[in-house]
Amino acid sequence: MAYNTMSPVRPRPYLVNNNRGFAKQKEDNESSQSSRSSQPQSQSLVSPHQAEANNNKNRQQQVIDSKASQQSAIASRDANIKNATINIAQILKDFRSTAKAIGASPELTEDVNAYLSLIEKQVLKENPDSKLIKSNLKNASSLLDNYITETLNRPSKVVENWIDALFLQQINYKFNDDEVNPHFLVKFPNQNKDDEKNSSNEDEDEDENDNEDENNQSKKSLNIPTDDKLKALFIQAKKYVYANNSQKAMELFKEALERAVEVSDNETESKVLYEIGKIYDKNDYLAQALTSYNKSLSTTKDISVKTKAHYSMAQIYDDISQFEPAINHYMSSISYAGENENLIAQSTSLTRIGNIYSDEYRKEAFDFLLEAELIASETKNAKAKGYVSSNIANAYNKINEPQSALKYYSTAVKEYEEAQSPHKVAINYKRAAEIMQDFKNPKKAKSLFEKALAKARQTDDVQLMTEINEALSMI
Repeated sequence: MAYNTMSPVRPRPYLVNNNRGFAKQKEDNESSQSSRSSQPQSQSLVSPHQAEANNNKNRQQQVIDSKASQQSAIASRDANIKNATINIAQILKDFRSTAKAIGASPELTEDVNAYLSLIEKQVLKENPDSKLIKSNLKNASSLLDNYITETLNRPSKVVENWIDALFLQQINYKFNDDEVNPHFLVKFPNQNKDDEKNSSNEDEDEDENDNEDENNQSKKSLNIPTDDKLKALFIQAKKYVYANNSQKAMELFKEALERAVEVSDNETESKVLYEIGKIYDKNDYLAQALTSYNKSLSTTKDISVKTKAHYSMAQIYDDISQFEPAINHYMSSISYAGENENLIAQSTSLTRIGNIYSDEYRKEAFDFLLEAELIASETKNAKAKGYVSSNIANAYNKINEPQSALKYYSTAVKEYEEAQSPHKVAINYKRAAEIMQDFKNPKKAKSLFEKALAKARQTDDVQLMTEINEALSMI
């Protein structure tokens, strides 16, 4: 990527909006005037007929140049419109795919299809009513968001935000199933992913602490419950965690906890307490979460559990700005991760400590951040390396060192590309673009925003796409 070595400069005179034609014309005029003024007066005299012919010739050339410029502008406009146009057929297809992807019930699917059927009737008309179509799309999106809210037990407007983002584009209301704009293809996340944290907040990169080397960990501490009932309860509870059913998962984990105490299985008891802590944590019951994490530490000799429990407690204190206990728990997590040779967990906790100091604009931040970079470089985990690089870039940006920030955003993009994390790639492109915007380099800023948008379209983050589109519209 080129921007890691680019220093912000002021735009050259007459090159605003790439108007090189105007610059050339101005230079030619000045040169011509200078040449004429240096010639003897007698040589500049021409006959009236010759002067008229010259003027006609100049006017003809100006007309030709004007028509060429108009045609070029029209072609450019048409290309931009085409890239920003989506057919209503594609929207309807993606809407049904969305309903299927979130596991909508047959009753809900029927209600959604009722609205979509009204739209399909409308788009087959000679002059479709766009207001009616938009209204029905909003109603259908509201149904799906209500379902997601009830399922996750937290507010959701992901479908409505997606529809709002589409309304900012050019929509072709003439139904054509063959007209597909690849820029707006919807890609759905893995439904089996344990969504422990809300990743919609782009200002905070998600931590890579959970991306441990599972093979390495399993060799060092493999504690499978020997009691069949306890094992069955634990596995079933984890399934509900993956399905984002916190209430049912909690019920089963509490049963598993009672069983673990009953059969004196301290290690499984610790793991269950840690899982209960995560559910409390996810639902913002922070005091209960801290209590469960603390209990899990007191009943285990498993270094992996100790590493994760200390890290989770550190995150809670970090989030509520209790930095001293946060740093203490991060350091404990680093220590236990070192015993297990868990380089990713070490680099993540070091990065978080660096972020705490960075938020206070303290240069000690780089002692931790650059150490995190060194440790992460010893792993083969591109996502972990991207995480560290992105946070180092953020820190340099805060202390107004844009060139260093751009360098590390470039590295983060490269690592996240390798890790196939388009969401993270988009965020780092966006941050780099904002730096170029601040330093009055709209051309480079636009290029980076466009790259960010292309990556954001590969995700389900409608809010991020909307923000990038709005930034582009301001350039």
